[in-house]
Amino acid sequence: MKKYSALLLFLALAVRIPAQLPAGAVAPDFIAQDISGQTWHLYDLLDQGKIVVLEISATWCPPCWAYHNSHAMQELYEAHGPEGDNTLQVLFVEGDPATNTDCLSGPPGCNNFTPGNWLNGTTYPYFDNAAIADSFQVSYFPTLYVVCPNKKTYQIGQLNAAGLWEKASACPVASGVNNAGIFDFSAGTEQREICDGLNVKPSFSLVNLGSNPLTSATFTLQWNSELQQTKEWYGNLPLYGEVPITFDSLILDSPGTLKTTLTSVNNNPGDEDFSDNVHNDHFTAAAEFSTTQILLKIKTDDYGAETYWELRDGQDNVLYHGGNSNVGPDGGGVFGNILPGPGAYANNVLINKTLALPGDGCYSLLLVDAYGDGMCCDYGNGYYKLFNSSNPVVPVLNGGEFGALEHRGFRIKSTTGIFDPDQHTALNLLLSPVPASGFLNLGFTLAEPSFISASVFNALGQTARQYPARQLESGEHTWKVPLDNCPSGAYFLRFQVGEEIVVKWFWVK
Repeated sequence: MKKYSALLLFLALAVRIPAQLPAGAVAPDFIAQDISGQTWHLYDLLDQGKIVVLEISATWCPPCWAYHNSHAMQELYEAHGPEGDNTLQVLFVEGDPATNTDCLSGPPGCNNFTPGNWLNGTTYPYFDNAAIADSFQVSYFPTLYVVCPNKKTYQIGQLNAAGLWEKASACPVASGVNNAGIFDFSAGTEQREICDGLNVKPSFSLVNLGSNPLTSATFTLQWNSELQQTKEWYGNLPLYGEVPITFDSLILDSPGTLKTTLTSVNNNPGDEDFSDNVHNDHFTAAAEFSTTQILLKIKTDDYGAETYWELRDGQDNVLYHGGNSNVGPDGGGVFGNILPGPGAYANNVLINKTLALPGDGCYSLLLVDAYGDGMCCDYGNGYYKLFNSSNPVVPVLNGGEFGALEHRGFRIKSTTGIFDPDQHTALNLLLSPVPASGFLNLGFTLAEPSFISASVFNALGQTARQYPARQLESGEHTWKVPLDNCPSGAYFLRFQVGEEIVVKWFWVK
């Protein structure tokens, strides 16, 4: 999540800030000397097939110093730089023009502020060059980029070494003569849980990674090892040229694996590098809840204002939402200047929400982190958990380690007490008048003497009215419950007889 100081946020709001480079933008080239006098040319590194990880920072920035002391960049460099597998190059840029080079070595000679020696224990190149920061349109520190050999640039968060490598290794890297790969894959849905069928429409970018032009390719789509679709492509792509490929929609109705394969390149079976020719997506059965009333617990991490969530029905209608409305449902990747908006959560707090759902069926929980590094675990131990309201100890669904977005599907399949009033059961509940105004009549039949209770909730799941429990004899009954002070809108009634529960929607006019 974005880690910036209050001072930096003030400065960001007080001055005009250029827009960040959009994801996938072509990297601006530079030729510059590091502080030891060695000259580096960005495009030369990329033309050599190197991935470049660029950290643009400032010595006076406390979050920058904290990230530096995580040693994530040094660990990445040791594993994958010239002394490792030699697939990438790390470059550190001090991007503040008001800070002199001495600040990188510690306080002596520094004309600004520095908490220590930035060079101690690091072996990758350092630059004191504000022009590089300006060319990459940096508006806050630290800003991290992965620059791929095809010269496309992607901003990333302050990840650990493994996370940095995961982002870097997603770059297409050319090799050989006849070679291509599948990149930027999307199944057409964020969900990986299947509830009454899941509609997918796989798409991806086909990228030419060979020195020969790419003129033809063949793809297959399999579900649980059974061929579903075959697609042919013809054209003319130069090195690092790319084209979007999309399969037809497919309904998945059981757990399994969706496999996309690039089977031929330039009329040759396979190509010279099979590592990027196959993409697998695994789907599981949706978790089941036994009641329509569920409990959502969210524990925020050190940056609660970056969290937003929605609970949706099977048609993607939003039934409940919470968290920072400035973040919204469209995913993360907003690395700077996340301002608390309506509903924003504080840091390291526990939120409990009781959510009453209209009935059995499929639902989903969408979690968004604005900075793109989830709710756990590098910056606090945040999480989300969903429980049956009758068992708030053992979660049915939980998580917290994700990137920008997580979308979890689940099913309500009540086993004790959610009844359709149109079915012939021992309890048939009728509501009148509909819409209601001032009061609501509950009509029902009891097969035996029973305790009954009722509550009314608004559309946000907040308790609007709660009525005392009472004991009634068997037979037909009418219970008139008051709705005074209930504003117009949608409500639902939770009516319980013994262990049986009915939940029904109604309107107040």
